[in-house]
Amino acid sequence: MDKKIIIATVLFVTIAISGCITSSIENIDLTMSEISQNIVDGDRNYNEAVKYVNSRNYDAADEKIKNAITSFNEGQNKFLSIDNVNEINETIYTQYINLIKEEISLKQNATINLQLAIQYYKSGNNETANGYVTKANSFMTQGVVIQNQRHNLAVNNPDKFK
Repeated sequence: MDKKIIIATVLFVTIAISGCITSSIENIDLTMSEISQNIVDGDRNYNEAVKYVNSRNYDAADEKIKNAITSFNEGQNKFLSIDNVNEINETIYTQYINLIKEEISLKQNATINLQLAIQYYKSGNNETANGYVTKANSFMTQGVVIQNQRHNLAVNNPDKFK
């Protein structure tokens, strides 16, 4: 019986040392990769919604903006699911995580405002819709600034981001 416990312990330690068990940073890296994909999907749908709004195809715009909202919300939910994000002692990772959190928030605000604009355009209230478009553009512009900062952080630290 004792030999089985010793063998199991040695096997577990060997696997852990060999890297078969992922570390918290590796789990966060994987989740960040998934969040980045959610942001890419959200951006694509948002941009398509804008094109449809510009061509006054509000039903198609509404469909695309709902997809963008879903993508950004999925990214935020994945971010919130990271248990040990506050335990990271690495400054570069902490900066990256804070940037991605801010980017998602700004882009969520942009999509919500564009969705409201679409609803007002559909009802013929163009003045109110234009106000929401202005807010959406402002949030998205800020989101892109943060996205660029996040990208530059990764590019300038290739040893941390592969």
